[in-house]
Amino acid sequence: MMTPAPLPFPFVSTVINLFLSFLILAMLVRAVVSWVHFGEGSAFVRFLARMTDPFIDPARRVIGQVGVFDFSFIFAWFLLFILKILLIQALPVGW
Repeated sequence: MMTPAPLPFPFVSTVINLFLSFLILAMLVRAVVSWVHFGEGSAFVRFLARMTDPFIDPARRVIGQVGVFDFSFIFAWFLLFILKILLIQALPVGW
């Protein structure tokens, strides 16, 4: 089997790393905003909700709430972090 030649700049791994890091940061910002009630009607908070809900809602269905605490943010954040590590390690060297 022929392996592809490495790229001069690890473009694919950089894009994956930046995208998932940005998503993890957006989830963290959304969690902090939900704690301080920054203003749920603002455009920034709606943007964060639209971007992070596809990852948080399935975790919320699986875990649910424990009393007043919602651990779905932590669970989804952990899974995205693990996914980022696994995707970057699965790429060939130089990609």
